[in-house]
Amino acid sequence: MKNVIWKAYKLGNLFELTSSGTIALKNYTLFDDYNEKRVEVVTSSKDNNNQFLDLDDLPKNIPVFSNALTINRNGSIGYCFYHNDKFIIPTGDSYVLTCLNERFKKYADESSYHFLSILITHIFTSEVFGWSYKVNDERFTREIIMLPCLEVAEGEDYIWEENGKHYTLAVEYIKKLMDQAKELREQKTIRLYEAERAKYEAERAKYEAGYEREKSLLVWKGFKLGELFDFSGNHIIKSQIKNLTVYDEYEPGTVGNVTASKENNGIVGYITETDEIMAKKKKHILTIASDAAYAGICYYQKDYVVSTGHNKMIDLAIPEMKKLFEKEELLYSFMAKMLTKIFCKTFYGFSKSITEDDFYKNFIMLPCLEVAEGEDYIWEENGKHYTLAVEYISYIYLSGRVNKNQKLIDTYSYQY
Repeated sequence: MKNVIWKAYKLGNLFELTSSGTIALKNYTLFDDYNEKRVEVVTSSKDNNNQFLDLDDLPKNIPVFSNALTINRNGSIGYCFYHNDKFIIPTGDSYVLTCLNERFKKYADESSYHFLSILITHIFTSEVFGWSYKVNDERFTREIIMLPCLEVAEGEDYIWEENGKHYTLAVEYIKKLMDQAKELREQKTIRLYEAERAKYEAERAKYEAGYEREKSLLVWKGFKLGELFDFSGNHIIKSQIKNLTVYDEYEPGTVGNVTASKENNGIVGYITETDEIMAKKKKHILTIASDAAYAGICYYQKDYVVSTGHNKMIDLAIPEMKKLFEKEELLYSFMAKMLTKIFCKTFYGFSKSITEDDFYKNFIMLPCLEVAEGEDYIWEENGKHYTLAVEYISYIYLSGRVNKNQKLIDTYSYQY
């Protein structure tokens, strides 16, 4: 729109940061689905995938907000989201952006709020050496945001007056921008999903004949995890992250830092190698978040990693099994999925920490094949020898990846 004028405003002239009381979420039952009798529980996630609490259970001293923006002050610092329905901030990890201009509040629609949330996120999520700046009143109020506006004639509805001229928000222009961005994002993402699905379909085809042959010969056997794995913190370094140089992407001479994250295989950055890191780095292992929000999520680390905490290392304890896994790396990925299923459990919105005793006492069922005497095997039992059904495992793992990507293609719709 050629009449659009981009104008600069201090965030402090548009919003003020509002805090709320805190409650212990572990004392309440949280739900995954929204209904009119529930309220959204906003935490410091960067995914905006929150849970819900029954309004009847809510203490009277906890304020309920709606149709407002929030910004994370801890955790995923700087991420801003728009919430249309009723919500609370029970942990004190986020602020509500309370609108100061009633005219602005009247004319801003849902697209405008989503547009604002994206701009504010870009302002506040910058990182230096892997650390985000804290969001506080002083910093928030001084930051400037550029907004598309329209000049309106005297007597027409307006939001701002400046030097005798009147301006309002270019709502239709914002909606057009957001719709275009949404369509482009959906097209790009679906193309990526389709490419991933095609890759896994092609790989799966290599194992189909072996899957058909092995599935009728399977023997499902149960094992204690302590019989198969070593659970340790041998990849954890003592150096604090604030004393290290951290990169967002891999650079030569760096090693992945894996912690309690569900993104990028748990890797939250890449650290320049030191003598300690060179001594501690590991590859061809499984790592699992042992506490914090994503406790129980397990990944295969093909390349070298270390950890600055909130993470444990799972290594294969049987040499014959390790040899087989390094030959067929899909076995590592399959095992990571199985261990995630066992340990990734949430109670009342909190994940259970995993101790050494928790890990070793759990059982896992694995698809095995009996092999003839003289062939390579992993386990011997009552004079019989067994190994893993490699082609069966590879086929069902890849089938799961194909199905997941097809579901993402079928259901994907980008939320602003």
